[in-house]
Amino acid sequence: MLSGRGPSAESRGSHCASPIPGVSTDASAQGPDMPRQSQRSRIAEAALRCFAEQGYDATRVKHIAEHAGVAESALYRHYPSKEAIAHDLYAEFPAGYAQRLQRLAASTEPPERKLRALVALILDTYRTETDAFVFVVLNTNRRLPKLPLGTIYPLDVIESIITEAQTEGVVRHGQSNLLAAILLGVVLQPVVLATLGRPGALDLPTDPSLDAIITQAALVAVGRSS
Repeated sequence: MLSGRGPSAESRGSHCASPIPGVSTDASAQGPDMPRQSQRSRIAEAALRCFAEQGYDATRVKHIAEHAGVAESALYRHYPSKEAIAHDLYAEFPAGYAQRLQRLAASTEPPERKLRALVALILDTYRTETDAFVFVVLNTNRRLPKLPLGTIYPLDVIESIITEAQTEGVVRHGQSNLLAAILLGVVLQPVVLATLGRPGALDLPTDPSLDAIITQAALVAVGRSS
């Protein structure tokens, strides 16, 4: 399971350089009897934090191993490469995210209320799964393998919500995938500022009062022209 930690932008700093809390930095102390799944989960959690903070390209296997508190040899028993870890993480997050979006899309809420709930869902996902959200949405490496055939992409579900709102006259006419991208962009730009801006520039992770402004901006961006 991907980590649900949601640190503030100010606190993200250099956690990848430190071991996961409660994990020994002495890889030899882990012993051969450590449950393999427990170790694998820690490696995945450490990789997610490193990818989110340092970026995929800047992260090395030794960074992940050090943060997980395991030897590099132990890491390679679970994953053949850094790319394999990233692929697993990248496949896991969009699946759960898309499922939540699908439940919203299938609801009987009126279109405008559904759009507001969509923005709230995106922001809540950022806050509760910060590392995964930042890695997958902001720091994804273009060389990563494509997801398996049949994967449901979150943007496709967002587009279906936009299309429904167009039918009801809530969203302007136009190419639905473009409008979905515009709405998502409006929501993501504050996330970019909170993640990559100077410390304290925008305390989006812990200040839900900002949501109303973001929601209104997103609705205006795709709403019908007066």
